[in-house]
Amino acid sequence: MKRLLLIGLLFSGVFSLLTGCSKANDYYNEGKKYFASGNYEEAAGQFAMALGINKNRADYFIDYGMSLIGVGKYEEAIEQFDQAYQEKNMKIILENNKRALRGKGITYYYMKDYEEATRQFDLALQIEELSDLNLDILYYKGCTLLKLGKYDEAEKAFTSILSIDENNAKAYYQRAYVYKLLGDYESSLSDYDMAISMNPNCFDYYFDKYNLYLGIGKTEEANQVLAEAEKIEIVTNEDKYNLAKLHFYQKQYEVALYELGESSAKNFSEAYYYIGEIKREQKNYRDAIYQYKLYIDSKKVLNPNVYNQIAVCHMRLGEYKDALAYLQWSMNYPSGSLRVLKKNEIIAHEKLGDFDTALEKIQEYINLYPEDQEALREWEFIKTRIKKPKSE
Repeated sequence: MKRLLLIGLLFSGVFSLLTGCSKANDYYNEGKKYFASGNYEEAAGQFAMALGINKNRADYFIDYGMSLIGVGKYEEAIEQFDQAYQEKNMKIILENNKRALRGKGITYYYMKDYEEATRQFDLALQIEELSDLNLDILYYKGCTLLKLGKYDEAEKAFTSILSIDENNAKAYYQRAYVYKLLGDYESSLSDYDMAISMNPNCFDYYFDKYNLYLGIGKTEEANQVLAEAEKIEIVTNEDKYNLAKLHFYQKQYEVALYELGESSAKNFSEAYYYIGEIKREQKNYRDAIYQYKLYIDSKKVLNPNVYNQIAVCHMRLGEYKDALAYLQWSMNYPSGSLRVLKKNEIIAHEKLGDFDTALEKIQEYINLYPEDQEALREWEFIKTRIKKPKSE
């Protein structure tokens, strides 16, 4: 999130109104320092004090709004962006309007209102001023379209970035993921290679390429990708955390457990998820659930897949009602694992003896995935378990 919010502030001060007293500017400049260090709470306080003195500066409202996103106060953030927006056709006002609309788009993104986020990003892109900000807006528009499952449109957004900046590694990386979801594995691998060639020290690029190879059954190629990632020099704590993930993927579980434990102690909260994955693989389901919940408690934004993993653990323990609660929660959020979630939901209802609901769910599933032969066989089995009413 830090990079996400900081870009907006890079345009502050340069494109702001030149009025306002020096004391307000002092608070504002202090706010920017706190913001740059990721201390959004203090930044918000400083911006609020600046606005208490001078409410005529659109950049104060915008940057206050950005800091409020950082502390999760989304409704308040939108209010600040609305205060900054003006219906005037002046260069400096249009520039501030573009930043405000971008801020609203990011806010709605975190509120999971992806349709409204897309609308705000489109409005921002219609403003010709601050064209340097377009790459960033297009990037987050592409990510928003991904959340909506609009993969073709997301591909166009990332391709638009690359038509402007052909050396944008992050755009190649995101487009590679889109191609993967579209089933165009050749194009996906090509884009992962481009991203890696531009930034060979980014573990995420290797990990996603590894998972793509694994998903299409090319285990040898997948392992080779991990071998390439091992060449990255380990310097920072983040590097150490990524090395722990690499050892997890290589199934060096004892080594990974130790390294992940160290990383979790250094506030890399995602480490709890991977510890949970190892515990689940080792059939230590209680410990796995505990680690997954630590991950959930430590994250504001996370992959809904973790709820499926908790559900799987509960199912292994025969706790099907608990499993259903987590499956149903997870299905409220867009996820690439929806098919798996729906299958597990059907199994849970069967295990509870609720064959009427299981039949209803599997009929819905077959409508979505008619090619699943295993599901068709299961559908026939469930129908045999439905008790027919006795004729009078």
